[in-house]
Amino acid sequence: MASWQPLRPLVLSGILLLASSAGSAPSAGKPALASVEAQVYDRQKGAVVAMDEASDPYGMNVDAFIVVKVQGTYEGDAPLKLKLVASAPKESSEAGDRAAWKVTQTRTLHALAENGTTQVPFLLPYACASQVKVTVTLTGPGIKGSKTLDTAFPCAE
Repeated sequence: MASWQPLRPLVLSGILLLASSAGSAPSAGKPALASVEAQVYDRQKGAVVAMDEASDPYGMNVDAFIVVKVQGTYEGDAPLKLKLVASAPKESSEAGDRAAWKVTQTRTLHALAENGTTQVPFLLPYACASQVKVTVTLTGPGIKGSKTLDTAFPCAE
């Protein structure tokens, strides 16, 4: 009967390999929406700034800058779709009436960042509104999720 002694180093190497991989960090997993953030792009400064730091308090010379963070990795053949819908209801104020508005944009994501966090920018027209609803939907093969941000696009009266 053959001895297992010649196979001992191979068996020990296999056990060590299994033990080291069992303690490693898990992979990033399937894509999901992590967050939606709103800022403004100030055309005069040529930079993204917080809403209260814009050079024009009346909403002129600025665009809404929405950043959607997607967590996870993706290696599918079909691209992911990221759809953003931003809307505001009709309003009346001392400055006058503001019409309701709605903007829809779609981005196709063929790949996500290898580190597990992908930031996708959207640039929208800035229209003053005290109530703005931004809804983002991520879809793809076996993937569907949405996230909503309730915010405002303020302007001086």
